[in-house]
Amino acid sequence: MADHESLEFSRPILVRSLRSSQSGAPREVSIEANEIERNAMARRLGLPAIASFSCRYRLSAESRGRVLAEATLTTRLTQICVVTLEPFEDALVERFAVRFVPETDMREDDLSDVDSIDETPYAGDNIDIGEAATEQLGLILDPYPRQPGVEVPAEWRGEEGGADKSGEQESGGSTRRPFAALEQLKRRQK
Repeated sequence: MADHESLEFSRPILVRSLRSSQSGAPREVSIEANEIERNAMARRLGLPAIASFSCRYRLSAESRGRVLAEATLTTRLTQICVVTLEPFEDALVERFAVRFVPETDMREDDLSDVDSIDETPYAGDNIDIGEAATEQLGLILDPYPRQPGVEVPAEWRGEEGGADKSGEQESGGSTRRPFAALEQLKRRQK
């Protein structure tokens, strides 16, 4: 993670303040981005606007400076529809968990289990739950957002004279075959 002062939405928490927050009695923290922070986050994530952004955390101290953060992110934002190229409003609610780990304890093999809780390294005495929430929003955004009720045109899906099952497309009456050159090269090598 970057320096707290350079982040759009930084909410540092002192790790030692969580020592009394074991898994049986986690510390609950709610954070909310102000307008300036939301505008900066929208620029970073390539969004036209973020109308609201908040996150509720349950923070539990673990051994060796680790902190388990279980959270629910809630946001209202504007996205651009990939079909109509028009802006539309969307609301997202996402539950996620992340484990903050001192960067001195992070190892490459810790990152290999895709089913385990994401681990985020931190330096110094603070974890940044604002940055963690921002990163989570970036992960859950649909890379091809579509306004509700808008269908992908049939020619984009390869129906009704568009691409057939082999990936060929009709264009101006002729068949376009993107792998035809490779097919010819393969025949020459035999």
